[in-house]
Amino acid sequence: MPKKQFEQWTLTLLRAVLGIIFTYHGYGKLFVKGGLPGTAQFFAMVGIPMANYAAVVVAFVEFFGGLLLIFGLLTRLTALALIVEMLVAFFKVHLKQGFFISPQAYGYEFILLILAVLVVILVNGAGEFSLGKKIFKNKWLH
Repeated sequence: MPKKQFEQWTLTLLRAVLGIIFTYHGYGKLFVKGGLPGTAQFFAMVGIPMANYAAVVVAFVEFFGGLLLIFGLLTRLTALALIVEMLVAFFKVHLKQGFFISPQAYGYEFILLILAVLVVILVNGAGEFSLGKKIFKNKWLH
């Protein structure tokens, strides 16, 4: 397999796995009983303004953004929206908890990894193996 094609498959793998993670998190907020109210309550507790509205926005961005990442549609725009969400999570919740994730704290190690992957996707786009590449000519739409 040529190096360029191998690089495209690894970008697809990275995008799809991150998409699965976000879809799962959004699914829990949208479709699991108590998910959305619990998210809104947590947002209010950490000082996020308009917590009910923010919970709905975050749930939709995670669920549908995850699906868009999986399929490689609107990938750069989706990555940008998820970067904003993750930066809010980083500064409002995770930074003050320390680096490590533990039973006592929601550290920021995982958020840093997610942000790094999102930046890679933002810079590189969906890659050759995406529905967006097959449908749209504009690089911001695939």
